[in-house]
Amino acid sequence: MQRITQLQLGLLIIIIHFTTIVGFIVPMIADVAAYRGWLALLAANVSGLLVAYISVTLAKRRPHEFLAHYGHALVGRWLHIAIMVLFSFFFLHLASLILRNITDFLVQIYLPSTPQWVVAAIFVFVISIGVRSGIEVIFRCASGFFFIIFSVASLNPFLVGRELNYERAIALITHLQASRLVGDTYPYIAIFGEMFAVLFIFPYLARSDKTFRTLLWSSFSSLLFIETYFIMCLLLLGSHLTAQLTYPVLEMIRFIRIGDFLENLDPIVVAIWISGLFIKLSFLLYISVLIVSQLFGLKDTRPFSFSFGAILLTLSVHAAGNSTELNHFIMYVWPTYALLVESMPLIYLLMALFRNRRSAAS
Repeated sequence: MQRITQLQLGLLIIIIHFTTIVGFIVPMIADVAAYRGWLALLAANVSGLLVAYISVTLAKRRPHEFLAHYGHALVGRWLHIAIMVLFSFFFLHLASLILRNITDFLVQIYLPSTPQWVVAAIFVFVISIGVRSGIEVIFRCASGFFFIIFSVASLNPFLVGRELNYERAIALITHLQASRLVGDTYPYIAIFGEMFAVLFIFPYLARSDKTFRTLLWSSFSSLLFIETYFIMCLLLLGSHLTAQLTYPVLEMIRFIRIGDFLENLDPIVVAIWISGLFIKLSFLLYISVLIVSQLFGLKDTRPFSFSFGAILLTLSVHAAGNSTELNHFIMYVWPTYALLVESMPLIYLLMALFRNRRSAAS
């Protein structure tokens, strides 16, 4: 059953963090934390690792079994089913928010005359095929696209570097306020806490005892790229303009000019970036489908692939009235809800410890 290597897991984690935060979260960070944002991201990453550590600790107790199969022995049948359904909805809901962000972006920037649901439907169809192909295919795609995505991501700082105002860099230190660190960090912990998803694929992982070590190096590797792009936006655009722009990283990339034959790189970069988002959405939808399939006692996730894709499409289209409402939900409602869900494996862990202690006492 162990079909996913630790390297494949690490590369997927890097893609999951980088594509979402750089694409959609940078202006929110600049709005809340401004030049303190780099420290908020660092603290959020550490906090997210602590959230993921709970799930890894629980998974290590039964590394060859899925939580959906044995969880009822810890918390009771009906509570277990309710929590599993909540987990499945959480991943489906998260995927719908990301999909809505993607479709808003494509419609606003490149396809203004195309109905939003058409763009979303095409995306969902491709994602559903990815889910139907299985977890191994998703991870292999992640490994293949990783080198393309991060080759481009590594090249961009050198191309845009001469446009930056390095005198602003001093504000990264002078604007630090320890009293505001918690408020600056809290909205982004859940984004890094998404690593708790390894709990649901743990039996698929080879050398699963090294999983948390993989989460450590992969999360800090992605953080390095995220911090680089965030700081570049601040140095180029300033904190106020970065917060006001919907897609500041895209505007930054448009400053890149390579001779007369290639004056604008953003279509190429966007195409590569969207491939990373496709991988993340396929992964999230797969976990949602996997949980429900296991609850029904099915060994194959394929029967639910397109039906869950249809639910994803519906949730995405009706997620919010407009991008302003969506960003407000992501910023002020989602963090608390997501943290509560991501921390729920603690219930299973505490019950497992309690049952072990009680059996040892008897």
